[in-house]
Amino acid sequence: MSITSHYYGRTQNGEEIYQYILENAAGMRVAVIEYGCVITNIWVKDNTGELRDVALGYSKLEDYELGGVFGAFIGRYANRIEKSHFTLDGKTYELEPNNGPNHLHGTFAKKVYKGSIVDGGLVLRAVSPDGEDGFPGNLELTVRYTLTDENALVLDYTATTDAPTIINLTNHSYFNLEGQSSGSMLEQTLCLNASTFTEGNAETCPTGRILPVAGTPMDFTRAKPIGRDIQAEYSQLQMCGGYDHNFILDKEPGMLALAAVARSEKTGITMETYTTQPGVQLYTSNSLQNDTRPGKTGGIYGRYQGFCLETQHYPCTPSHPEFPSVELRPGEEYHETTIYKFLTE
Repeated sequence: MSITSHYYGRTQNGEEIYQYILENAAGMRVAVIEYGCVITNIWVKDNTGELRDVALGYSKLEDYELGGVFGAFIGRYANRIEKSHFTLDGKTYELEPNNGPNHLHGTFAKKVYKGSIVDGGLVLRAVSPDGEDGFPGNLELTVRYTLTDENALVLDYTATTDAPTIINLTNHSYFNLEGQSSGSMLEQTLCLNASTFTEGNAETCPTGRILPVAGTPMDFTRAKPIGRDIQAEYSQLQMCGGYDHNFILDKEPGMLALAAVARSEKTGITMETYTTQPGVQLYTSNSLQNDTRPGKTGGIYGRYQGFCLETQHYPCTPSHPEFPSVELRPGEEYHETTIYKFLTE
């Protein structure tokens, strides 16, 4: 793998941002910027040998600053924290409400990281100070991206803290395996290694009930087109306008295992997702049409143009102590790995 870098732009605060291009022997390329650790491009060869950019995103730094979270590193807490507060060791912490009454994702997607090339990989580092977004503890973050010659994009996240805190990190790439400018991804197929999901309320926060997918439109245990059941008369889908749900992966805690397989018959591109995380949020860009900033090809993205597989711990875990813990304490290291591997037939 080779890694090159070049100047990408300057933030509104005057900080210089560089973009890094990772390329492997097979010709696959991935582009990452220091702003938000954003994956701006993923170029994969299709079944004709043409490179297709399968990641949605913007063409300008300004749009990443002011727009959505395409390709970004998400935290301190990926997904939602109900009512924007949590209690840890008897103390309640108030967070910034940014999704109705709830806290969603945090500000890591808008943070500037320092990139460097270390041992054949791209390493990006930053510090989240005590009190940022309302969370306790100074958090030291390391994000590492590696591209193998087997077309596997490896995402490694590590963090340490100097005070008890909670943490939940993910990547928020929007994928379209026919290319980021091709339109709807609803005909692309998806299989999830998940026989249950966390039921959501009207604000998509978990109710605490864990439901089986069998016999419902939530069942992706066998590959099916993502859009086959998306308009079904099923309350969990109707309240979101599509999929925006946490699926519980059928695997041992902490084990790196296959979570999902997505495929486009048109391009022959398959994406396998592996993770150590216990869950994955399937989001089908149900409101993407509300983002009026142009995408990389100049047009406005539409509803259902991309899908997200946000590997994560469960949403609102502090409200549900029965969920896998998201606590991180001094002397411990948070470490999670997710791999997006691409194959072409």
